[in-house]
Amino acid sequence: MFKVVFGDITEIEADVVVNAANTELKHYGGVARAIALKAGKELIEESNKIGYCEIGEVAITSAGKLKAKKVFHIPTICYKTNRKASLKDVERAFEKVCELAIKFGYKRIATPLLGAGVVGLDEKEVENVIKRVAEKFKEMEIILVKYKG
Repeated sequence: MFKVVFGDITEIEADVVVNAANTELKHYGGVARAIALKAGKELIEESNKIGYCEIGEVAITSAGKLKAKKVFHIPTICYKTNRKASLKDVERAFEKVCELAIKFGYKRIATPLLGAGVVGLDEKEVENVIKRVAEKFKEMEIILVKYKG
């Protein structure tokens, strides 16, 4: 099941919260910063220990103080090379998120509009990608959280 909600992703109850990260898993700004601040030092320490995650891949940390079990980080930008994720990269990584969630027995995923911030992907196109992936995983509840500030 796919649905769109307006709100703060750090307040959503889910098994997995997806984070739009950078490849070095440094949570400096945007949704990544909000998630890291709310989750707390455990998430930041685990991210530092992992150290790097390629665009199109997924890194997993604990969720700290979030209302979730895990945070799945999808890098959408590499600041060292200035490479930005394409819609195809987002689709591939989000499919991996869903596959990993199933593997670990998670059923409810909350995700932001991946790559629609500093990366500059079109919000509607990102929403369509997430919806298309969600249709392949009908047994899961996928919640696209749009920030309404």
